[in-house]
Amino acid sequence: GEYNLNLGIQKVVEPEIIATARDKPGAYDGHPFIVEAAVSLGGKDAKEGITVVRFANRIPLLFEGGADVATRVANSKIKWSSYKIDHKRDKIGVFVSIVSTKVPFKGTGKEYIGDDITEIQQSVKRALQGCCQQLRAHLAKRNALRDVKERKSRLLKYIPDVSKSL
Repeated sequence: GEYNLNLGIQKVVEPEIIATARDKPGAYDGHPFIVEAAVSLGGKDAKEGITVVRFANRIPLLFEGGADVATRVANSKIKWSSYKIDHKRDKIGVFVSIVSTKVPFKGTGKEYIGDDITEIQQSVKRALQGCCQQLRAHLAKRNALRDVKERKSRLLKYIPDVSKSL
């Protein structure tokens, strides 16, 4: 589940920060499904921008990445700036796993999951938003600590001059 996704990403990607979330189980056309997602920042071999890794029933999907529901949601439906993440400069890893009794593949080779099923699309969006909210809280704490350190170093820099002038 979500825990194993987190462990796998930490082992392979070694990111600076990682957040995982699982949306509540849903159903489309009578077939149950669950979406697990993770968003990571940084890591070895990570490139700038958004890198989407997709799984169907915990098996990686390697082809037709641009047409997949996870890629489309990550690139167009998530407002990264509202979560204090710069999707152009930051190294963002988006990992989406869709587990279902009948995965709605498109194409003859089961290459990608189409974004025409709104239940799955909304579930992916909610799971990614949950991850981003966790990251925003962590980034806010980290930025606050950095600001305190900067303020302290500036004060220490000018204390001797101020004390001499008094």
